[in-house]
Amino acid sequence: MLRTFVERKVRRQIVQRSLIISTLGFAAIVALWNTPALAGLAHPLRMFINNIHGGLTAFAMQVSGGTVASFTLSEAGAYTLLFQDGAEALIMSAGYLGSALLGALLFYLVNRAPHLLRGLSLVLGVFTIGFLALFIRPDAAGDWLSLLVCLGFGALLIFLGATGAGDINQLRSRKSITQIVLSIIALTTTLHIVLDLPAVLTTPATSGDTITNPVAYFAKYVMPGASVEAVAYSWSAIAIALLGAAFHLAIVRPLRQIPKNEDIV
Repeated sequence: MLRTFVERKVRRQIVQRSLIISTLGFAAIVALWNTPALAGLAHPLRMFINNIHGGLTAFAMQVSGGTVASFTLSEAGAYTLLFQDGAEALIMSAGYLGSALLGALLFYLVNRAPHLLRGLSLVLGVFTIGFLALFIRPDAAGDWLSLLVCLGFGALLIFLGATGAGDINQLRSRKSITQIVLSIIALTTTLHIVLDLPAVLTTPATSGDTITNPVAYFAKYVMPGASVEAVAYSWSAIAIALLGAAFHLAIVRPLRQIPKNEDIV
C-alpha cells in the first residue's frame, strides 16, 4: 500500500512538472518571438528550427527527384537553398508540416520518456553541428556569426546530453534543465508555422527567381485559387492539432491514468 502511494505521488509530480515546464516554455517562446529586446536570445532557436525546416525541404527535393546545389544560412537565421526540379507540392509543404510532425514527436518523447532526455539532447546536438558541417556554407554568405551560434547551440545540447544526470523532480538538476531546453525546442519546432504567421501572411511568394515564401508559393502555384491565408491557417491548424495530440498522450492521459485514493485496495 505504501509503495503504491509513493509511486503514485512520484508519477504525479513528474507529469505535473512536465505540464508546468510546457506552459512556461510556451510563454517563453511567445515572448522571444514578439519582443525585439529578446532577439538575441531567440537567434539560436530561429537558426535551429530553420536547420530543421531547410533540412526537411532539401530532403523533400531529393526524394522527389530534385537536386540541391547549395545551402546557406544568413545571420538573421534564414536559409537559402539552390535547387533544381522536384515535386513542388512536397517541397513547399515539407518544411513547415514536417517540422510540426517532428516537433510534436519530440515533445511526446521529452515528456513521456524522461529516460531518453540525454540521448535526445545528444542526437539533436550532433545533428546541429553535423548539419552545419555538411550543408551550411557561412563562408559563402560571409556570415561567421551564424557558424559560431550554431556550433555553440549544438555544443550546449551535447554537453547537456553527456552530463544531464540527476533527479528530474529537482528543478536545479541538469536533467531538469535538459528537459526544459528540449521542451522549448520541441514547442518551437512544432509551432514554426504559427510563429511565422505575420511574415507568411505578408511576404510575397517570389522575388525574381527566388522563392521567399513557400506558403504563398504553394497557394499561388500548387493550389491555384487558394488564398495564402487559407493555406497558412490550415497548416497552423495541423501543427496545433499535432501538438495537442502529443500533449494529450504525453501529459493529459498519463495524469488521468494515475489511480485515485478510492481506486487503491
